[in-house]
Amino acid sequence: MLPSLLLLAALAPGASAVQWTTHVDRGLERAAETASVVLLSLGSATEARSETFARDVYKAKSSRAYLERSVNLAAWTWPGDDVALLPDFDGYEPLHHATNLATFKERWLRPNDQGVVAQPQHVWLSSKGEVLVSCPFEMDALEFAWCFDEALRRAGVDGRPALPKGAHPPRRLLLGEVFRLANTDEHGRGFWPQELELMLDEFQKRNLTMSDAADVRRILFTDDPDAVEAMTRELGKWDLASAMMPNLKGILDGTVYLLGLNSSARFLPALEQFVRHPRASLRSQVAAAYEQIGDSAGLATVKQALKKEKDDDVRERWVRALGACGRGNASTAKELVKFAEKDKVESVRVAAIFALGYVLPEPKALEFLLATLRTGEGAARRAALLALGLGRATTAREEVAVWTAESVDPETRETAEAVLAVLDGGNLYGLRDAADRVVPDEIDRSRVFFPSGF
Repeated sequence: MLPSLLLLAALAPGASAVQWTTHVDRGLERAAETASVVLLSLGSATEARSETFARDVYKAKSSRAYLERSVNLAAWTWPGDDVALLPDFDGYEPLHHATNLATFKERWLRPNDQGVVAQPQHVWLSSKGEVLVSCPFEMDALEFAWCFDEALRRAGVDGRPALPKGAHPPRRLLLGEVFRLANTDEHGRGFWPQELELMLDEFQKRNLTMSDAADVRRILFTDDPDAVEAMTRELGKWDLASAMMPNLKGILDGTVYLLGLNSSARFLPALEQFVRHPRASLRSQVAAAYEQIGDSAGLATVKQALKKEKDDDVRERWVRALGACGRGNASTAKELVKFAEKDKVESVRVAAIFALGYVLPEPKALEFLLATLRTGEGAARRAALLALGLGRATTAREEVAVWTAESVDPETRETAEAVLAVLDGGNLYGLRDAADRVVPDEIDRSRVFFPSGF
């Protein structure tokens, strides 16, 4: 009978359940006792990206496998005085959130000059309070699992849960440090629903001007269908009006860039209307936006755009977008290898090699990159190095290290050294300078080479 009783106890309500610790120092003590890590969860009730975590990510089976063995601390804000909007965090009162937020800011976060930090945001700490991994803004459950596993690995915790299939790093990832918002950011989050409704009502009554830039950026950051519909319509209006008001072309291009930098994949319909636009500069911005968002939902559109594109400069950008939207996709790897081997334009071939880094760990992509590293030359070899860093291909570390020898030409050696630093646990922003040399582009990719602050 005893085994049956033990099984019933394990399945009883509350057993092995996710627990949220209300006191920071008590949480650190518990983490030290259990040889675990500490998760800091920051969010804002009713804000769309934050709600995704409370509604979906924390409740995913893969997430619970990690959350049940970590010490979890929350610090969420809420609109107005309606504390009932806060998600349930196992015994938390509003004071716990407020107290924890103050402690998080004092010890681990980097508030801007206005005291604002990113929401949502997740930070993993060792039991000694050392920052291991952090990610502001969005993550899905597979990315959440990857971050947890990396934090446990860095903390030296053995017996980690098995990573779910397809687990991968989030786009906005920092290892060993946290993100600092620009001083101009007064909120650090998307609009609350009531804020968005008021803003969109106001915008419908007039034409937008440059003075609205900050509000437009927050709309682009707000992961809400109404925000998508409004900006899709607004961008279309600017495009039509640009024939008579040429200055709108630059505003349109700049807004599309901000969309790629800030928006979720929900905003892809706002980009789709410009995929076949007659102006190459706008198509370039659209392609770069698809790359920065890097979601599989955009893959079919990118493939069609690349197939029809005639401008070689824009083709380079669509090739990069193809890789970014095709993570782990064997068909995408095959298509990029074809571009890398047979395209008539060298810069497109090099862009295709670089883009294979997004597709890793797909086996054919890794195989081609290693072969290029061994037998390629010049920009092709450097692009292969960068791709291995971009995809965090730690299994290729020894082959990358070969190219840091003194006998290697300086540019290849510098590229290999930057990649090696990433493979040894550094952040992708360490590849930015090398990427600017190997796959140069005036369109910034800060969402890819995510910095610790703007």
